[in-house]
Amino acid sequence: MQNEGPPIITICPGLQPKVYLKDKVSKAIQIMAETDIGAVAIIDEQGKIIGIFTERDLLNKVLVKNKKPEDVVIEDVMTKNPIVGNPSWSALKAIRTMAYYGFRHLPIIDDMGNYLCMVSIRELEKLITQIDIGVEPSEIMGGD
Repeated sequence: MQNEGPPIITICPGLQPKVYLKDKVSKAIQIMAETDIGAVAIIDEQGKIIGIFTERDLLNKVLVKNKKPEDVVIEDVMTKNPIVGNPSWSALKAIRTMAYYGFRHLPIIDDMGNYLCMVSIRELEKLITQIDIGVEPSEIMGGD
């Protein structure tokens, strides 16, 4: 059996940006730009994930429709009820789930439904590369 990688919770980045339903799209954009991430979780007051806002949401639901990010509420353009992962999932299971459903960001929640972190396909690909060939991607490609 192949090595499917460690539990995905071990690769979650430390900072877990999130926004709330009534926040403006401009706030999400600012957070995404400052943290160099492509998606933010939308959570309720109890810390439960209720949506996700991605670069594609920005493009397809805001910019293409000539809406101003400072005028649009996240609730109106987020992807509701996203598919989520479990912290114990392997990296390979997360990749398979993302490939099957065709998305690049997977929110991870605990057994109580609390948002823990967001993993990206890019992070998972780097991890699998390290496992499969035993070297850092930068050793192969000359950079990050």
